Amino acid sequence: MDLITFLLPAYKAKFLKSAIQSILNQTYSNFELIIVDDCSPEGLKKIVELFDDPRIKYFKNEINIGGANLVNQWNHCLQFANGEYLVLAADDDLYEPDFLSSGMTIMNKYPNLDIVHSPIKIINENNEIIGLDGFIPEYSSKIEFVFYWLNATVFTCIGNYLFKSSKIKELKFIDFPSAFGSDTASVIQMTDNGIGSIGSRAFNFRISSIHLSSNLGKIDDKLSANTQLFNWFKNLTFPTAENEIDKYCLHEIRWEKLYAKSMYDYYQLVVRHLPIHKLGVVRKCEILSPKDQFKLILRYFKDKIIGK
Repeated sequence: MDLITFLLPAYKAKFLKSAIQSILNQTYSNFELIIVDDCSPEGLKKIVELFDDPRIKYFKNEINIGGANLVNQWNHCLQFANGEYLVLAADDDLYEPDFLSSGMTIMNKYPNLDIVHSPIKIINENNEIIGLDGFIPEYSSKIEFVFYWLNATVFTCIGNYLFKSSKIKELKFIDFPSAFGSDTASVIQMTDNGIGSIGSRAFNFRISSIHLSSNLGKIDDKLSANTQLFNWFKNLTFPTAENEIDKYCLHEIRWEKLYAKSMYDYYQLVVRHLPIHKLGVVRKCEILSPKDQFKLILRYFKDKIIGK
């Protein structure tokens, strides 16, 4: 059995115990759990010490890295990984017991893959399901996977992927402000040899009041990250489309479609949450033409004042 590393950059205490337990419950037993305490003030070591398992290794940063740059913390943690494969976990998400075993079944079936995906359940603070993403084929090309992302079939949240360690250590996680969009780009860069997907929802992504993606602040970071992500897409290269599915998907992920997605994301991530006196930040939606920036403002007033 190949050694797999669970990397868990930790800062929040609230769900850490259950996150660790879900990892230790894996039916695939040959893994290490590397917990990197990002200089948290919440006494994480005491939680870690509740578990008597030799697969757990605990490290603590001398300074807080993730508070200034979350992706720097992700990349910092890579140095501790010894496994041939790697999962970047979080201190609040949960894994089903078959996550690793199912992922390795796909990895072994398609040995050229650098990445395997798990469909997800989205849960709240009480572990109640509040959303689901879709299933994709057991094997997809890079072109096909971007099509699924663009059409919201897959929900990218970094923890639901099994990476080949050598490849992610070479490429590193991609740094956008406050890590918004970093999961998407970091995953897609790993798909040059295609991507595998398991046939069950083996990952639970938690949305809570303390989760970064739930934060309605960080307006400038979200706008800048969205701009950087879609500029990154402009420079993304794809293999030659060699079958009918890839030809169709490549046509459907042309820039006009990505532009429309960038406009949608600017609105959903930031604009619709703004108070009226801050609508001027729409000028920072840099991908969009002035005409389309104005359309966002019109949509805002329609939604907020006239009603949806």
